[in-house]
Amino acid sequence: MEAKMEKLLDCLNNYKKKALARKNAYGLAPRPLEAEEVESLFAGLKIEGLENEYFELFEEERLDQLILRLIAKEVKRGTFPASHAKAEGLTELIKEAKIREVENPYLSSSQALDLLAKMKGGAATSRLIDLFAKEIFRDQITEILKDTVLVTKADFEQLKKLAAENTHFKKKIDELMLSWAYRDFAADWELQDQYQGLSLRVGDNITTGHLSPSKNANSRTDQPRHAQFVMDGRDDEDDLWGRLNKLKAQTDKDKSVFFTAGKALGEGSSRKSATYTMQQLLGKSVDAEPEKKKGGVVIAKSFAPIFKESLVASGILALEADTAEIKEGDNIEIDLKAEKLVVNNELQLEIELPIAYKMKKIAAGGMTYFDAGNELQKMALDYCEENGIETADIKTPAEQNVVQEDSKPAQTLAQKIVAYNRLDGKDTILPGETAQVKMRGAFSQDTTGPMTMDEYQSMAGEDFGAEFVVQSLCHTGECPSSKERDTHKFLNEFVTERGGVCLQTGEGIIHTIGNRFVLPTDVIVGGDSHTRTPRGVSFPAASDIVAGVMKYGKQDLTMDESVKVKFTGRPPAGITARDLVSALVVYADKTVGKDIYNGRIIEMEGLDFLSSDERYIMTNAVAERSASAGVVPSDEITIEAIKENLEYLKSRPDANSSPSVKNTIKAIENYLKEPVLFEADEDAEYAAEIEIPLAEIVEPLVAKPHHPDNVAALSEVEGEKIDEVYIGSCVGGDLKSIQEAAAVIAGHKIPQNVNVVVGPASRDIYEELIVDGTMERLTRAGVTVIMPGCGLCMGNKRRIGSGATAFTTTTRNYQSRIGPSDSRTYLGSAQVAGCTAVLGHIPSKEEYFNLYK
Repeated sequence: MEAKMEKLLDCLNNYKKKALARKNAYGLAPRPLEAEEVESLFAGLKIEGLENEYFELFEEERLDQLILRLIAKEVKRGTFPASHAKAEGLTELIKEAKIREVENPYLSSSQALDLLAKMKGGAATSRLIDLFAKEIFRDQITEILKDTVLVTKADFEQLKKLAAENTHFKKKIDELMLSWAYRDFAADWELQDQYQGLSLRVGDNITTGHLSPSKNANSRTDQPRHAQFVMDGRDDEDDLWGRLNKLKAQTDKDKSVFFTAGKALGEGSSRKSATYTMQQLLGKSVDAEPEKKKGGVVIAKSFAPIFKESLVASGILALEADTAEIKEGDNIEIDLKAEKLVVNNELQLEIELPIAYKMKKIAAGGMTYFDAGNELQKMALDYCEENGIETADIKTPAEQNVVQEDSKPAQTLAQKIVAYNRLDGKDTILPGETAQVKMRGAFSQDTTGPMTMDEYQSMAGEDFGAEFVVQSLCHTGECPSSKERDTHKFLNEFVTERGGVCLQTGEGIIHTIGNRFVLPTDVIVGGDSHTRTPRGVSFPAASDIVAGVMKYGKQDLTMDESVKVKFTGRPPAGITARDLVSALVVYADKTVGKDIYNGRIIEMEGLDFLSSDERYIMTNAVAERSASAGVVPSDEITIEAIKENLEYLKSRPDANSSPSVKNTIKAIENYLKEPVLFEADEDAEYAAEIEIPLAEIVEPLVAKPHHPDNVAALSEVEGEKIDEVYIGSCVGGDLKSIQEAAAVIAGHKIPQNVNVVVGPASRDIYEELIVDGTMERLTRAGVTVIMPGCGLCMGNKRRIGSGATAFTTTTRNYQSRIGPSDSRTYLGSAQVAGCTAVLGHIPSKEEYFNLYK
């Protein structure tokens, strides 16, 4: 007994040491319990006399009560290892009481059952079914399961098996299935009609990088800690926590604090971690789920679409309104039914709500339970049909959305690709229509990957349901810390065990490699905002949405409008795909306004002269336009690229072992037998049409600090002194871009005061640069060539110095993204970057064309 007590106290003392260190360093509560700690606590419940012992964590508690509090309150829900340890410990305790008739003196079997119920499914579900099968608490468990939605396919099949084998069980299981079919679990999924709160007012262009600074990416899964970095780099919004706490002190149980923003809230990457920050700022703590907060209201003049989707998926009420006259501390009353808000009992503003389907998702607390509930209802309806149980005409929310048109409407290219993947039998889709769509694959990268896998376990994921999952280590592969190497190991094991592919460090950027898995008929999601494939249609998404696609291989998708951009003619020599990226902004601004792209799909025609890599540069660029996706028609160039990708996949060392690789090889082989190349219908409707005459672009275009839309002609910024040049990332690290930049640099010596770095996008590009002599030409000139990966682009590993001015081929130049707030970044092509590296300043038009070969 002494040995058991010593082991328990060792566990508690180690937990206390971590808890006190965290509280002293950050003022935060302890992290959730690990599986080993949970197991030790359950072992401790077998020790006699705990009620006579005391332990001081932050204050003195009776030992038995401390153990029970930790078990009840400090373990994550879902299918985390600790969740399984908790569910197993509770189940064994119940079995001990009911089979051996020995009740635990500290935790009765009925109390243990209550704790199992409060786990809300996940690891608890299979244990509840096991107890049900042993006729332990059968009636109570039936009622618990009626309110449980995190039920895996394996759990469901176990119930079907019990019903088929035993008529005694079938009656109860039929009762349960009917309850699930009628969505009784969703009875309390309702939003309030009215909300009251005080305004926490922030300005325009608050990016996800301000809400979730990339340089602190390693703390993203520690949601309370990461939220402490909010607004780092946004000097005009400092002390946000202090302002928030001041407002919270003025609220009561009926009033909250609303996050009120200007235009373009949430541009950038890091959508889910930025959403976590919003939850930590605005949400209410979730009982029996450590670190989690839920709910919250965000009001903005306009949102970046991906961020708005992330807020909705997390159960945050995202509203659009003209916030110009709303100030800090203003009293706001929201009336959802009237779709209005009132400021200080005077100013009345109209609000734009998410569509009805998404409002249902918010009411459910987000997609984790909403999507699981929809899937469970569908399985239950199928069971009822198979067993002759009447369910009238009940439909799932997705089925309720299906509307049949009298005639077949004309379709854009994006609509055709999405409609091709509909799972409800309909072969068209219109803007604003929500449908359940097959998504063949998902991409995950390493700074969002840990969050994605947390979300996957929160939603009780099993083996991947998507045909392929590709995980990269491209954001932290270069110069990783020991902690990041541990994360690499975790991601590799987690993904490959469930049927996915985990790329090696240095193997390549997620989009560069992941795009090799994609077909022209595919709909894809990815955890990076630059998940923009040069074929098919791809949507960047927050970690929970990516996890949902990994789990189910499908997702509810609301079709966006498209903007048609038609490129005519051919560009002059020296004008690159990267210049055409900026032309999207210039010509939209000349005609319909550059905000036309916001939340829409950009369909680009007239790019048949571009290679597959260059088409990717074009579709990638739509991320900076706040567009939801970008598409280019597929053609024979696409087919040739797919054939090359097939050879690449067959040459992978995991070609015969990875389900994701095998599935994709089979899919490509089947596709090539009868290729499908979609084109938009001639009479398809667009939100706008923009024409870009390529012959008019007579000099390179660059983006000035601090926004990719801040476009200027090269001659407008010539002579700007540059300290740093970076040629790399997914849109500047392709083979052709680096080769042409090297052709400019070759034979010159980089000025001593200019730091020039080249980062190839993948290992095979790196190898080709060695073979063709490019690497030698670059290094002889004084260039540093780094490991293939994201390099400087995100700013979490490489960064530029204080007050520095950089010219890069990266995707974004938001303030503080790749350096301190006083640094500045220009964006442009690799060819202009090569000239800048040689000269030490941004070249004039004449200097550029003299150096460009």
